[in-house]
Amino acid sequence: MARVERDNSTTKTHILNSTIDLLASRSSKEIRIVDIAKRANVGIPTIYYHYSSRETLISEAQVENFRRLMTNRHQYLREWRDALTSGDRDRFVEAFHAYHLEIASHETIDAMWEMVRVLADIRTDHTARRRFVEIHDAALEERVSICVDAQRLGWLNPDLDARAYAAHSGTAILGRILLEGSEYFSIEPEAVHELLWKWIGPTGPGESRVSGVGE
Repeated sequence: MARVERDNSTTKTHILNSTIDLLASRSSKEIRIVDIAKRANVGIPTIYYHYSSRETLISEAQVENFRRLMTNRHQYLREWRDALTSGDRDRFVEAFHAYHLEIASHETIDAMWEMVRVLADIRTDHTARRRFVEIHDAALEERVSICVDAQRLGWLNPDLDARAYAAHSGTAILGRILLEGSEYFSIEPEAVHELLWKWIGPTGPGESRVSGVGE
C-alpha cells in the first residue's frame, strides 16, 4: 500500500478515521502515535503536521465517534418528524414506543458505554467538550421542537415540559450506564416505556400501549 502523503487534502480525515478504527478495539490509553501512523500508513511527522498532540487527536476522534452515535439515534427523530409532517398519529406513537424500548433495552448498554469513553477522553480538552455539548444540544433541541409540535396536535400531554423530558432522557441514559448491574435498574424495557408514556402521552394510562392506538 502506498504511503499517504501529508499534502493530500484527505489525509487529516484519514488519520482521524484510522484513530476511530483503533478506538473500536482498544482503550485510548493503549493507542500510541506509532500505532496510528501504522494504521493510517503515514509518517509520525505527518500526524503532528495535522494534530498538535496525541491527546488532541484522540479527543477529536472521540467527538466524531459521538457525532456518529448521535446520528444513528437521529433515525427516531426523523421518524417522529416525518409522522408529524404527514399527520400520521399512529406512526408517531409507534416510533415513540420503539425509541423508549430501545433506550431501555439491555442490548444497548455496550453502545451507551461509548458515550462514557468519549467523555473520559475529552474531559481535559475544552474545545472537544464544547463540540460535544453542541452536538448533544442540537439533538435535544430537535427533540424539544418535535414534542412541542406534537403537543399542538394533541398527540402528547399538553402539560408536558418538553425541555424537561428531553433533559430527562439524556440523564436517564447515562444513569443506566453508570449503575449497570444494580437490581434497582434491572427494569424491563416495556415497564420503562409504560411509565414514560403515562407522563408524556396525551391522556394517561389508556394511551400507554401502542396496541389499540387509533381504535
